[in-house]
Formats: sequence, structure tokens, C-alpha cells
Amino acid sequence: MKKIPEYAKPFFFEGNNQACLLIHGFRASPGQMRYLGEFLHQEGGYTVSGILLPGHGSSTEEKMEEADWGDWLNSVRNEYENLARDYDKVYVMGLSMGGILSLILAEEYDLDRVISVAAPIKIFDKLAYLTPVLQYFKRFKGDKQGLVQSKEDEYDIYYSATPLAAVPNLLKLIKIAKGDLAKVSAPILIIQSKDDQTVKPISAKIIYQGVSSHDKKLLWLDEGGHVCTINGDKELIHSQILKFLKSNYR
Repeated sequence: MKKIPEYAKPFFFEGNNQACLLIHGFRASPGQMRYLGEFLHQEGGYTVSGILLPGHGSSTEEKMEEADWGDWLNSVRNEYENLARDYDKVYVMGLSMGGILSLILAEEYDLDRVISVAAPIKIFDKLAYLTPVLQYFKRFKGDKQGLVQSKEDEYDIYYSATPLAAVPNLLKLIKIAKGDLAKVSAPILIIQSKDDQTVKPISAKIIYQGVSSHDKKLLWLDEGGHVCTINGDKELIHSQILKFLKSNYR
């Protein structure tokens, strides 16, 4: 069996009485959130939990077919509730589908802060919307190699292929988040790369305009693509998130 890279696994850094819940994206792993987690722990002193969503971080893409949107959502609900029980404040943030899950948590709970990064309200891949039917004719999109660790960055770990049966679950979460954006009242920071080729940048504007938060900020990145926590201006993302968390909202 193929060895699972260390950075594909969940991470937890014990810090002060304020906790940060970090949620990775679809087909991805906690590694793509690890730079941010290390920064928040080292520079902010926060307790940081980078969770692993069900079906992810395994040696094979088939594992994603064993989990659905409810499993992903319940995993972040459970971790949030655990952190909320043990720490004075909990800040929730996520990349891509992790950003969508963060928004849903903000719709369901009275969060202290929420941060969405490249959250996909609208996506470029039109075929994704056909996957409820396509999944019965083709099982995977892309070359199935299991977990891939980027040669450029050891933290960048993801499944090489997309199980088409899993895509409708992502679409379901997007629909839930988009439909209840008005329920988000927590201070929110929305981060989006202008050159994202996966998520349409207008998604960030839809989130900004849809939430009920009085304290909201939209940070545009000139470059960085979709996985901007790895490929983008990490230092800018880190500094702006830390500034947001330490602001005097509420």
C-alpha cells in the first residue's frame, strides 16, 4: 500500500484559549492549510486544529466515494463543538470547499469570526453540474494515482483524480451555503484570487453581498490561483488574517 505523506494528516497545535479551526478543500488535504496553521500558532499564539475530512487523505480516491456531504459537514460541526467547549473563542476558516463548510457553520452557529478563501459559489467547470448523470458512465476524471505530493511544495497534497460520484456532494454544500448566506452575521473576511481558474471570482462578491455581517471585508489577491494558501502571496494572506482575528469587532 502506498505510504500516506505526513502532511496529508490532520494537525493540532496547542496554544492559548482562542482556537482556529482550519478546513481544507475538495480532493485536498490538511497540508494545504498547514502554512496558515503554523503561522497562526507561532505568530498569534492560537490553538490550531487542521482537520481531515472523511474520504480524504487516504492512499486511494475510492475513499471519497464512501463519504458524502453530510459526513463532511458533520465532521466540521463536531470539531467546532469540541473546540467551542474547550476554548473561549473559536475562529473558523477554510479553503475552497472548506470555505463553503466555514460559511455553513457561520449560518448554523454564532461564530466569533469566519474566513472563507476561494469559496466556490460559482465554478468554471460546467461539466460538474452534469455529474449526477455522468457518474453512471465514467467513474473518475483525470489520471487516478491516489495522493499526489507536489514536487514544488511538500505541503501541497491532493488526490490526482476526481471521483465523479463525489461532485454532486460538493454542489449540495454550495447550494446550502448560498441559500442561507443571510444567516451569516459573524465578522467575516473573504479572500479571493483574481486569477482563480477553478472558482469564478464573482463568488467572493456574492458572499460579500449576501451575508448579514456588519463587519465584513473582501481581500482580492492579484495572483495565486485557486490554492492560494500554497501558491499565492502567503505572507499577505497570513498578515491579513491575523489582523482580522485581532481586530476589535464584537
